[in-house]
Amino acid sequence: MRLLTNLVSMPALWALVQEHLGAPVFKRELYRSKLNPPCRLLDFGCASGHLGDAFRDLEYYGVDLDPVAIEAAKRRFHDQPTMHFLATDLRDRPFPREFFDEILFAGTAHHLDDELLGSVLTELHFCLKCGGTVHLFDPVFQERTRWSQRLMRRIDQGRHTRTLAQILAIVEPLELFEYGESSYHPPYGALLQDCDFLYLPLKKTSPEGGDRAWPARIAAERRGTEQCAVGSGPGADRVEQRPS
Repeated sequence: MRLLTNLVSMPALWALVQEHLGAPVFKRELYRSKLNPPCRLLDFGCASGHLGDAFRDLEYYGVDLDPVAIEAAKRRFHDQPTMHFLATDLRDRPFPREFFDEILFAGTAHHLDDELLGSVLTELHFCLKCGGTVHLFDPVFQERTRWSQRLMRRIDQGRHTRTLAQILAIVEPLELFEYGESSYHPPYGALLQDCDFLYLPLKKTSPEGGDRAWPARIAAERRGTEQCAVGSGPGADRVEQRPS
């Protein structure tokens, strides 16, 4: 098990694994079906950009903590001027307030513990335009989840696969979003069947967050990255200087 998780941490092998086990056609079609183009899209947790083909016609920004994966994504889309990739921590606020029309938060939540997931949602709220949507997709456990699907979850590097109720228990106290109707989507096109993917749309209806957003704001202030307006502060400068 440890050997497999070490192998999939390598971008080239991870892309190969995704092509055969990750149901890439399913994900590209599902994710794209929920977007409202034209739009400026943030893909949070884009890895090596193995799903980026679905977003070539958008103003696309892919971010990930892994600099090796991001370099692989840049090489893959080097000839696409609207495709941007950045290795960064969103808690450093590399983008201005309300910079994105929509945000794709797909297949990443199960890699984050509860506290970190709350912090990430706070930062996604910060850089999302009012009226925009965070499109949250993640494999989830249900009563009907089979043992083979649970095995797939153990193989995955993520250690925080949840139920819908557990996700809502993190989202609701933040008071940042109104969430729409959830749906479940069985993945297809993979050699092994994973858990159903949950889709949960989170709409930003107010420019200000609820009281539970304060820990992330204080942390940002301590790092000196707090921004007060669109196009101002260090985050805006980094966006302008970012290479394609």
